[in-house]
Amino acid sequence: MRMTRIVSDAVRAVGYDPARRVLRVQFHSGDSYDYFDVDPDLYARMLQPHPWREVGQQVLHHRFRQHYD
Repeated sequence: MRMTRIVSDAVRAVGYDPARRVLRVQFHSGDSYDYFDVDPDLYARMLQPHPWREVGQQVLHHRFRQHYD
């Protein structure tokens, strides 16, 4: 999955697999999570500066698992 660095206090980078509708979020802490059944619109909003402030709660409503490289 291709990751895109973003401007954020909490999030380092995000990626999206449209075929599987999986959003991957890498936090500055080093942890990465895959969020499932995410709409492409929510991914697009995650590409904006400081997205976690705006849509973090929406992302957290999705089923997720920690991602290990």
